[in-house]
Amino acid sequence: MEGQALDDIRYSREMGLTESDFFRILPKAMGEHDFRVDGRTVHGIVEEGSVEITLGRQQVRKIALLELPFAEVSFNFKGVTVLQQQAFKRHFDLYFQRGGG
Repeated sequence: MEGQALDDIRYSREMGLTESDFFRILPKAMGEHDFRVDGRTVHGIVEEGSVEITLGRQQVRKIALLELPFAEVSFNFKGVTVLQQQAFKRHFDLYFQRGGG
């Protein structure tokens, strides 16, 4: 079942970024996948299927005097196998990783 196409694969997560960071990094994160932006939603092609990525509203998490920007980012894959979704996610996440250590 892992290689079969599924109706939808959906998930959301918080990402530590600003709206400008998201749209600046997006072209590299999408890699070879064609996409278009409509407001805060990205419509992309993944193999024979598609992905819709929605950027939630900008928020700030405060820890003492430190303020960290974040936003919820939702992903909705249609007609994409689990393996294709995982490969897309690995590439996408690579470009949004923050240094640390």
